[in-house]
Amino acid sequence: MAQKLLTQVQCFGASVKGPLHKREGRPNEDAWEFMRGSFGTAIVVSDGMGSKPNARTGARMACRAVKEALQYWAKIEGASPVMLLRLVHILWGMRVLPISEEDSAATCVFAVVVPSGELLVAKLGDGIAAIRESDGKVVLIGDERTGFCNQTTALGIAKSTKEWSVITRPSLAPGAAVLLATDGIADDLIEEQVGGFIKFLVEEFAYMEPATRWRALCHELRNWSTPKHMDDKTLAVLWHQKDDLGGAA
Repeated sequence: MAQKLLTQVQCFGASVKGPLHKREGRPNEDAWEFMRGSFGTAIVVSDGMGSKPNARTGARMACRAVKEALQYWAKIEGASPVMLLRLVHILWGMRVLPISEEDSAATCVFAVVVPSGELLVAKLGDGIAAIRESDGKVVLIGDERTGFCNQTTALGIAKSTKEWSVITRPSLAPGAAVLLATDGIADDLIEEQVGGFIKFLVEEFAYMEPATRWRALCHELRNWSTPKHMDDKTLAVLWHQKDDLGGAA
C-alpha cells in the first residue's frame, strides 16, 4: 500500500526571478524543493524576506531544514506535528549560521503525504497553501481573511510554533491536489480563483515530461498575466493522480 501510494502521489514546481530583482541585479530570493523518502512525499516553498541581507540563503535553508526534519520526525513513533515544526526551526537556525536568524528570515510552507496516506500541510508567513479536493472544493490554510495580505511572521521572526497554521487529513484523495506558492503568485489570486488555478496547473502541466514541464512552467511564471508584476514567483504542486490516468515522474 505504501509503495503504491508513493507512485501515485506526484509533485512538480518552478521558481523564477521577478522583474524587480532582474532590474536590480539581485538573485531570486524564493526557493522550493520536492522530496521523497521513508517519510513519504513532500513539497516546500520559501520566500526570503527581501529586506534581510541573507534572504536567499534563508529561503534555501528552509527547504533543506524541512527535508531533514521530516527524516528525523518519521523515525519517531507517534511524533506530533508540533515536534516536526520545532525540528524545522532548530535545523533551519543551525543551517543559517554564522549569520543571525533575523538577517536570514524566510517564510516556510510545506505539505507531506506520509506512507500511511495522511496529509499534513503547514504554513508560516505569507504566500498561499491550498487544497483542491477531488470534488472541486477548495480549502485555504491559514487565510481567514479576504485576499492575501502580507503577514510578518517567518523563520527567524516567529517565537513559537503556534504562529504556524497546520491542517491534517486522513488522506489526499485521488484527483485532489495541494498548491503552495509564494506571495508573488498569492498576491495576484483572489479566493474564487484558487480552485481554477490549481485545476489549470494539474491539467496543463502534470503529465508533461519533467524537463518540458519545468520549461513550460518557468515560461508561464515569467509571462505572468498580472500587469506590472514585480516579485519573484515560486509554486509547487503535490497531487494524487487517479488510477485511470497516466502520470509523470
